[in-house]
Amino acid sequence: MTEKGRALWVLALLSPIVAELLSGSSPPIEFLSPLSFALLLGLYGSGVLVVRELSVIWNRGWMSVIVLGAAYGILEEGVAVKSFFDPFWMDLGGLGEYGRFLGTNWVWAVWLTIFHSMISITLPILILALLYPNLRNERLLTRRRFESVIVILLLDVLVCTFVLNNYVPFMPMYFLAIVAVFGLAFYAKHVPKEFMMPKEQNPTWAPWKFGVLGFLMLSLDFLLAGAFSETNIPPVVPVMLMLFVSAFAVVSIKDFIGRTNNAPQTAALISGPLAFFVLLGVALELSGTIGMSIVALVTALFIVDLNRWARGKKVLVFRVWAILHGSRTPAPANMAAR
Repeated sequence: MTEKGRALWVLALLSPIVAELLSGSSPPIEFLSPLSFALLLGLYGSGVLVVRELSVIWNRGWMSVIVLGAAYGILEEGVAVKSFFDPFWMDLGGLGEYGRFLGTNWVWAVWLTIFHSMISITLPILILALLYPNLRNERLLTRRRFESVIVILLLDVLVCTFVLNNYVPFMPMYFLAIVAVFGLAFYAKHVPKEFMMPKEQNPTWAPWKFGVLGFLMLSLDFLLAGAFSETNIPPVVPVMLMLFVSAFAVVSIKDFIGRTNNAPQTAALISGPLAFFVLLGVALELSGTIGMSIVALVTALFIVDLNRWARGKKVLVFRVWAILHGSRTPAPANMAAR
């Protein structure tokens, strides 16, 4: 298999692993079920490949990835599984009533859009860029294969829409969700490349600060999404707070990560959300979700090795670089701006 082929499969697998397995949305037994795995790979794997390919074709930078990630979040949660609209969706809890207006679960919708943009899409692409710096601006798919991946994504969306959840949403809002997907995609194609270009040539923050930033971004958004569901506080409050936290994190990354020589900072930034999933996995295991402690342990070991590798140190457990790159063992990446 070529290096591009390896990179393609790494990215396609990373998205469902991070978004579903690490988050506990699909625990190990469910995640590894052949039917479930095929559905998740078709949805997440195809989605992240389409986003990455479009961002390379359009050459719009990281802001394009973030915006396309938001479009993917709406496509999955709004159009496909319809959790934006279904008040009885299994993961909603109190958010099926709190913040519900015009047949839409607004707090949940904003939270899931942020989650998919940052975690399901941007984080796997960032990991790929760190592992494969030489492929950063290259397409992974030929035109024919790219079109095939789009077809797989659309078929998966149709299966989710008509088989997974037969809830009939308030159609004007459902139509608006479809329009939002295309609108965000249009904006992603035309957003100025300089919008997310780091200000400085070299990083101005130590790596640990990016780790803290990544951890706080995910943990605060996670807490804010459900913290007010049993209160009389207007739903606009958690919505605005989640948007503020996410925007602050994005601006901070842009201002302080630098355009080059930032592999340790990038690895630390990746490690922040993963560290949150480590703690979440332990908590889920203690609450009875079997297998999440193993997921947490493997994730913790990956965090250690990723940061050691980014600093040029020998990895301790995950000696998988030959799998990623063939016989060649690359030096740690110096992440340049896209």
